[in-house]
Amino acid sequence: MNKVLDKKYSYLSNFFEAAISQNRLFHSIILYGSNNFIQYAMALELARKLNCLEDGNPDCNCQNCRWIRENKHPAVMTISKIDNKNDDSKTVISKQQVDEVLDKIFSSSEYHRVFIFCDAEIKELSQTETQEKDEFLNTGFASPQEGKDSKFWYPTGINGTCFQPVVANALLKSIEEPPSNTTFIFLTKDRDDLIQTIVSRSQAFYMADAKFTEYNTTFFEQYFSNYPNFDKGTVLDFVQTLLKYQSENDLEPTYVIDCIQYYLFELLKSNSDNKFLVGKIYRDIEKTEKSKKMLNSYIKENTVYEDLALYFTKI
Repeated sequence: MNKVLDKKYSYLSNFFEAAISQNRLFHSIILYGSNNFIQYAMALELARKLNCLEDGNPDCNCQNCRWIRENKHPAVMTISKIDNKNDDSKTVISKQQVDEVLDKIFSSSEYHRVFIFCDAEIKELSQTETQEKDEFLNTGFASPQEGKDSKFWYPTGINGTCFQPVVANALLKSIEEPPSNTTFIFLTKDRDDLIQTIVSRSQAFYMADAKFTEYNTTFFEQYFSNYPNFDKGTVLDFVQTLLKYQSENDLEPTYVIDCIQYYLFELLKSNSDNKFLVGKIYRDIEKTEKSKKMLNSYIKENTVYEDLALYFTKI
């Protein structure tokens, strides 16, 4: 993965590395959190990794990698209210843009097609935004805008205002039954800013601000001491530990699940050469995402925790 991303988001980079190597990357991905530019950076890096003609090394200079760094690859498109637009609408992603995406999907291609959906602006950037952008662009990547606007282009989170339900729904069939070698990536502040029909068909990943967010894993690590042979006899104790920690620290249950997911990401990093274990960790990470969806469906956290713990016992 890109060196900047690997440094700040090694747990997520390693997960995507493993998913791509095993051909198990989900066809629709949501990256959410406060920093939409780092989400965009991750989306471009995923596109580069999927299309690299060599080994995917961050320094690879093959034709596909060069095109993606220059934001000129024919199969990698940024879709926003100002990018890849051939109509007069100025405040929304239009139906015409989505129709053009669908036309590309059903035409033959030797590449892995990646469509990055976001909102975007041309604006004067703050010092923080400039630093974030420069840090990534200095690794060789360019903005989708050309000329003088390139310097002032900045992605923001997609939502129901710029990506209206009637337009979003036009993508549903393709997201549900995508052609081969096609990946959709949505960048947003919060998953609730996307229509639920897209959320339910996607795999969502929270990209926290790496400078401020910390995940505490010490309170449950003892239960993973024999992983992947998770002890069935400790399931109820594990659930009680999670509930107690959540209550004592006044935490959202989604944060507790995020802590478990982060721990699994770290296991993935330290066991990348063990194909059997990587497969098990990958499945367990997928299950943690489903657990978050259960919480969002108002299922009680003790039920979600127990369901998750029981799943961990499966080999």
